Amino acid sequence: GGEGGKGGAPVLFGEQEILEGITWGSGAFNPFQTPAVLVADWIGFIVLGGSACFLYLILTGFHGPRGDEKYFAGYREEKMMSVYVNSFAAYVYWARCASHANGDVGPVAYIHLLKYVDYLFTCPLLSADLLCTLNLPFKVTYPYFVWLNIGCGVGCSKFVGPARYMWFVLGMALFAVAWYSVYLIVMMRLRQISGSKLTQKCSATIQFAAAIYFSIWLGFPILWLLLEFKTINHPISLCMHAVLDVVAKSLYGFVLLSFQITAEKEEFVFLPLMPRIDINDDEESERGDADVELGYHFNEHGLQKDVTPMGPVVGSSKQRRISREMQMEVARSKGIPFPGSAYSSPAMPPAMGGADESAILRQIQSLNSQLNDMVPDDGRRM
Repeated sequence: GGEGGKGGAPVLFGEQEILEGITWGSGAFNPFQTPAVLVADWIGFIVLGGSACFLYLILTGFHGPRGDEKYFAGYREEKMMSVYVNSFAAYVYWARCASHANGDVGPVAYIHLLKYVDYLFTCPLLSADLLCTLNLPFKVTYPYFVWLNIGCGVGCSKFVGPARYMWFVLGMALFAVAWYSVYLIVMMRLRQISGSKLTQKCSATIQFAAAIYFSIWLGFPILWLLLEFKTINHPISLCMHAVLDVVAKSLYGFVLLSFQITAEKEEFVFLPLMPRIDINDDEESERGDADVELGYHFNEHGLQKDVTPMGPVVGSSKQRRISREMQMEVARSKGIPFPGSAYSSPAMPPAMGGADESAILRQIQSLNSQLNDMVPDDGRRM
């Protein structure tokens, strides 16, 4: 690519040379003006723009689990990432549609390169949205890996060989690291959610969102390979990119938001993952990869549900069973739902007076003190 042809026009090879051919008025085949691409870009703008508006209305209209916080999302703006993703993607599609209106001829055709700015901005946000929703580690680091990966994608799309293949190799290496790193921690949280009666009703929603996230990632390198080996042409590639954009940003945004709203209404609290790295095989088989304790905690609003991953294993398995039985006994005597017992219904107990609530809190604190006395003084606690 980039070698001169008749009249100084380049020999077309890849998107960059197509854009140059259009700009220089070479009369080269213009894939951006095919009817399928025109329709796909307008549909992409309408769907992504509409999704941004609806997501914004839903988020700003949600006033917290008790309905008394007017600016619930305003003070938790990490929940607005789906709005940023869809609105910026719609902005890019609008720019492409404006270029179509001018016939995609002249310098305006370079607006199509804006899609790479879109990917550099929105793809890390899609990852950060999932990690923040599930309160998983590396909320900045893993999206940064994604950003580097997208940068490699720009290189292997804009350059000719051998540079394009060098960028592709580096991009796939970063892709494997980022994809697998996110997959590991997301699967740990999903096992916790699906393994609890309290969170099973929203388990299918977050599993669907994760399925979209991990499967769509695979679609982009596959499209690059199909185009590189001329299995598909440029118009088909452009249309398929529009489809992947809509699924990855619009559909994924709504599914993830559905889970977020349900989790907020149920007041689930996802605490940091704390899997053991020095656990033996017997204990591992007993508690699973990332066991979870679902229970209740007291705060200024009263008794609330929370999702608490198990911390470091304390003492022997027998000690852990004893501690759980003691907690169940206190819960049973006070009518507090406790997972794994006959009182593990997600229904909240009847409203309690201040004195009763304080008494229960004191008993739980006393119980915790007794349990801590069973723990070797090595800094590890339940």
